[in-house]
Amino acid sequence: MTSSHLGIHTEHRSTRTAIPIALAVALGLLAAVLVWGPGVGRAYAAEASPAGDALSIGDPAAPGQIDLYLDPLCPYSGKMVREQGAEIGRRIEAGKLHINLRLVNFLEKYSASGTYDSRAIYAAFIVADHSKSSDVTWQFIEQIFAADQQPKEKGPTDLSNDQLAGLADRAGAPPSAQDMIKLGLPVPFDGHAIAANNLPLLRALPDSGVPMVVIDGESVDGNSDWLDRLPG
Repeated sequence: MTSSHLGIHTEHRSTRTAIPIALAVALGLLAAVLVWGPGVGRAYAAEASPAGDALSIGDPAAPGQIDLYLDPLCPYSGKMVREQGAEIGRRIEAGKLHINLRLVNFLEKYSASGTYDSRAIYAAFIVADHSKSSDVTWQFIEQIFAADQQPKEKGPTDLSNDQLAGLADRAGAPPSAQDMIKLGLPVPFDGHAIAANNLPLLRALPDSGVPMVVIDGESVDGNSDWLDRLPG
């Protein structure tokens, strides 16, 4: 695979995140947001939901079933989503494709903030949890990988929590999701821990790069013609 990041090497920090006492006020706001609950929004045939360390997007009974590994900072992941995202979204909406989306963060150390991947992963889980919509969740994924939004490796800036919340708004996520993303506390999802749990699964594949699609246990380059192997 010439179009993937290969030979992943990263040191895992502790997945236990300590929340300083000074954030007690913010936790109060968090509790209020949780009471508001997910927005009702529009009705969709398939719900999106966190499923352990993956996001379940699309009809679980769809004829096309994949695991998809992406890194929010990876330019090749961005290329895949920009080129194939519309067709992926069409198949999700048509009930033809179900994705277990497994987000990783091995490029996070190259982000300007040093925390971008984990914050983007957290935001994606919040969008899915509050919108309960596969359409909204996939649109948010498309937003964070858009050419005018995805940060550059070793770039001078990345997206703030407020900017991620703005992309959630653009994707149609409810205000409760936007408020949680702005707050940025790893509750009830810890983006760094989620990524750390997905990395060993990616590394166990023959090629441990991203974007990676797994179809019937076989891993293929996400920038290949893998969609042609699935019912359209």
